[in-house]
Formats: sequence, C-alpha cells, structure tokens
Amino acid sequence: MAETYTAINLPANQKADRKLEMHYVNIGTSEEPEWEILGYGVEDASMSYNHDVSTTVDILGISHTEVSAAKPQLDLDPYNIRGGDKLSAKLLDIERRNAVSELSQFEVLNVHAFLGSGSAFNAELHTGCTIVPQSLGGSSYVGMPLNVHLSNQKTLGTATITSGNVTFSPASASESSG
Repeated sequence: MAETYTAINLPANQKADRKLEMHYVNIGTSEEPEWEILGYGVEDASMSYNHDVSTTVDILGISHTEVSAAKPQLDLDPYNIRGGDKLSAKLLDIERRNAVSELSQFEVLNVHAFLGSGSAFNAELHTGCTIVPQSLGGSSYVGMPLNVHLSNQKTLGTATITSGNVTFSPASASESSG
C-alpha cells in the first residue's frame, strides 16, 4: 500500500509558526467536549516522542536498529494559574483530594494547523492521557508546571476551529489507514 500524507500547507520554504501546532485538553466530557488550549503564557514547548532506540552490530558488521513506539510528552513550564482556567482548577482539585488516578483520564487533541486548509486541520485525539502537575508556587505569580503524557490511544481526524470553538471529526477507516 502506498504511503499517504498531507502536504504542508505553506508557501515553499516558509517556516511554520509555532502557534500553528496546537494542543487542547478536554475539560468537559467525551460526549460533550470542552476544549481548552494549552500553552497560554508558555514561551517554548515541544512534543518529545521519547522513542527507545537500540542498535546492535551483527557478526557481519552490519548495524541493526530497533525503535520502540513513541511515548509522547509535552512539558509546559511555566504554566501560571489564571482566572477562567478550568484545567488548573481541575488539577488542583485532584491534588487536594489525592485522587491521583484521575490524572490519567484526560483527552488531548493535537491540531496541526499547517496541515489542512480553511478552518479544518489534521488532528489526533488521544484518550486516556495523563497530566501531572509538577509543583505549585513561584515568585511573582502562582505557577503549576505540567507534564502532559499522551497515551497513543489515538483517533486520526480533523479539527475545525471557528470563532475559538474546536470540533473534532474522526477520519473514515480508509482515511486513517496507511
């Protein structure tokens, strides 16, 4: 089967602005998602894939490399508590109640706004994700740095963003295989 991919929707040699790679967390329910964007006030954040790589050399001197499945993680530091931030309120509630098992019940939507057109962009919905607050405090403002661990239980599709509202639509079976 031929490989399929979506071409990058930018003029030749134009670099993709960081704001075109977006991450949302569902602070609603799976039935009625309420997507809150991650990264407000964060100056630098990258998705780390965290593959384990092992290379061996056989008796013929040929190198063989094995790569594990990705263990994607997004670190957000600083992440300051702000008015109207429902994710911070939810995480603080989980920490106050010591309900650590609830930290692994998030849905995270990755949207690639440089892949797609108009207001519909390629996206992946990860379910069963873990969001871990690292600390609480700071000097001038109350910060709560976060580590977001994606589950790899994902559904490919498109995210439509209109007037700040996000809607995810799963791809058909033929679109998501490849």
